[in-house]
Amino acid sequence: MNTDNPRGRSREQLSPARVALADPFADPEAVRTALGDALHGAGVRLEQVDAIPHGPGIVGLLVGPEVPMTAEDLALLPDLRVIAVTSTGYDHVPVEAARAAGVWVTSSAGYCTQEVAEHTLALGVGLLRGTVDLDRDVRSGIWDVERVRPRRIAGTRWGLVGFGRIARAVAEHAAALSMPVSAWDPMVAPEHFEKAGVRRVENLIDLLAGTDLVSLHIPLTSETADLIGAAELAAMPTGSFLVNVSRGEILDHAALAAALDSGQLKGVALDTLPVEPPAADDPALSLTSTVLNPHAAWYSDEARQRAYAWAGAAVGAVLSGGRPDGVVVVEPPHSRQT
Repeated sequence: MNTDNPRGRSREQLSPARVALADPFADPEAVRTALGDALHGAGVRLEQVDAIPHGPGIVGLLVGPEVPMTAEDLALLPDLRVIAVTSTGYDHVPVEAARAAGVWVTSSAGYCTQEVAEHTLALGVGLLRGTVDLDRDVRSGIWDVERVRPRRIAGTRWGLVGFGRIARAVAEHAAALSMPVSAWDPMVAPEHFEKAGVRRVENLIDLLAGTDLVSLHIPLTSETADLIGAAELAAMPTGSFLVNVSRGEILDHAALAAALDSGQLKGVALDTLPVEPPAADDPALSLTSTVLNPHAAWYSDEARQRAYAWAGAAVGAVLSGGRPDGVVVVEPPHSRQT
């Protein structure tokens, strides 16, 4: 073993060895249980932190999307061996820097697939039936079903931007309500669409133009930031609906406001925003015909425990010399030298 390499040190050389849990929603007991022998047998200590810690001795880091990590943070963690993301998305961690440094990165993708799919369905059906607007009307003294004009669910065309695990679960739920489903995802092979009974559309604009309700299910990358802008929203049928349960930055919010003001979109449901939580003067709070949720689509008691159990298990696998599940970055054969 190369002891000049900080990430190649044995656990006995790390004094004291620690695993840091940086996530405000964390379930420490789920993590502690998942770490198992890697925590207790090797004398590794678990500590919950409010921000990315720095310094020697930290061999594992579990980090949630509310605690962004930078390449500079990584440089100040010389003993770090694994970053376990407690969410599906991992755009809040420095993936390329971790790859260069020889640090594993894992995702908890799949821990909340059904929860997000169900929440997407609830938001979409709620928009179509006008349940939130009707509630607001009644509470303000308006008793008029014609103002909202709820729409029939069966026959409404649902379009999916992205066709990963969550989108496929949404497609299954929507089909059960007799909604024709189409999807666009250039990264997914045609046979996956066929297997799911979903019409594959090769062009994003064509998908948007041919659906009444669109939901977003793609990760945030440099290519997908502001993917849905003025031209894309203009392609949607007048009076259509949009649901975003992915990342706020995928949607151009200035273009969204214009589409709502013009009536191009009749309603929008946003579970994610570019800045979370929004400031009191955030323009998103003033959008008309909009349902806002606090990034809640992932949540259930079961999913919460599952996310931290999976992340903890990934850290435990690495510290025990094994290969973790949910790998985003594979540790290369060499690590950063001191």
